[in-house]
Amino acid sequence: MNTKLWKNADLKQGRLSNLNYDEARRALVLAGPLEGVFLAEPVETEEPFNDLVASWNALTPGTAEAEVYGRLRVDGRWSAWMSWGVWGTHIRRACPDQEDGLVWANTYRDGGDSSVNVKDGKTADAFQLKAVLRVRQGAQHMPSLTLLAATWKNTNDPDWQEKCDDPECREGVGELPERVHLDTPVISQKRRDPDYGGVICSATSIAMQMSGLGLDMLPEEATFLCNDYGFDGTGNWSYTVACAGAHGFESYACYMSKEDLMAELAKGNPVGLSVKYSWRSDFDVPQLDNATVTTHGHLVVATGYYFNEELSETVFYVNDPAGGFDVSSGPREYRWSQLSKAWYRRMTYVCRRKEGVPLLRAMPRVEAQLVPEEGRPGVYTLTAEGKPVALSIDFLREKRKTFGGHGTMYWYCEDELSELTPQTKRCTANHTFHYEGVLVTPDGKVWVEGDYFSRLKAKGKTIVFGVIENSGIHYIAKI
Repeated sequence: MNTKLWKNADLKQGRLSNLNYDEARRALVLAGPLEGVFLAEPVETEEPFNDLVASWNALTPGTAEAEVYGRLRVDGRWSAWMSWGVWGTHIRRACPDQEDGLVWANTYRDGGDSSVNVKDGKTADAFQLKAVLRVRQGAQHMPSLTLLAATWKNTNDPDWQEKCDDPECREGVGELPERVHLDTPVISQKRRDPDYGGVICSATSIAMQMSGLGLDMLPEEATFLCNDYGFDGTGNWSYTVACAGAHGFESYACYMSKEDLMAELAKGNPVGLSVKYSWRSDFDVPQLDNATVTTHGHLVVATGYYFNEELSETVFYVNDPAGGFDVSSGPREYRWSQLSKAWYRRMTYVCRRKEGVPLLRAMPRVEAQLVPEEGRPGVYTLTAEGKPVALSIDFLREKRKTFGGHGTMYWYCEDELSELTPQTKRCTANHTFHYEGVLVTPDGKVWVEGDYFSRLKAKGKTIVFGVIENSGIHYIAKI
């Protein structure tokens, strides 16, 4: 076993400070301001390891935050506590750059690989995690923790990939079915906001996973909830699964085997895979037939498998957000002998529905209106709950660099749908989204170039207009 979960009653098996276990919610809840701590008991691993990733599921209302720390035992000495950064759905979350004499944290340096690694070619034989929940003075709603997870591996061992093992995936599965193909929406990251669509494979993948499991998600929503302002990107493994957890899913990062992957798919859960590959044979990354690009770091979603008699090997169905269109993003078919090499780190995003637990909107979708400005053709005031929504003139700049007051504006016509392969499940993202032709005026109004919305309305079109703030709110107006 190389993955450990603390959930349900397991969360009571540790030292608690200013936290209460809520039986109905199956969660640790902060008892009151300002801080509470869950300190897990140290875990001695069956085999040595040199790489560990922590992940968590927490609800952080308002400006509440969660911070997870880990320390490793190397040569009988405990490292300093390494932080995965202050995290929350409505705060400027960021991983720090940190190390001590024994270990170093990788996220800040490697664009999302949220592992703590042992230095100097050595290994650790134990680890310990702690989770801290915090609120500001006067907070009315307390944060909660429903899951803490750790997954580890030893890349010094040439056979480490065969030793990845998460029994949780195989629990209750029995004999695997011969074929699985999950009805999971497919979304191309290349059709999203062009200011960042090319680098949001992780956010697009978790959006597909959540959409496939019953919660319609736009990649832009996931992007702003996953974004790590420390290394300035959306690929942080731990933050990505925390995003799904904030919506009511059970989600964690896991180094997984092929057998675990197939079992998780057999349970009905699409699985995110960290990969690198090329469609060509002359690059420094593994060749993957039927792929569309060359990438040195990417996320895709496995949605099923079958045994191909002609190839004499297992083939996996994959939704790959690198496709240029939704229809070309999936489902694609990748043969195991090549996918195994591309999935070189064995990192996965597990995402499951929890029995009896309703799904949530960590980023509220707020009904809004576009009110025409008299005497100003193409200019509108965005209002919600009868009040104008203030937009800064630089709202569309630095969308992922500066937290608060920035974000994405989009629009689409309800009858304009992207092409999909037959019988593929649709989601909101499978409309023809537009990001051009809309700006913010100096006085904070929405300007539509050429009064184009009026022209579309005259043709009988119904337009959906959205404003997604990177601080965690989504306004939607229908015209």
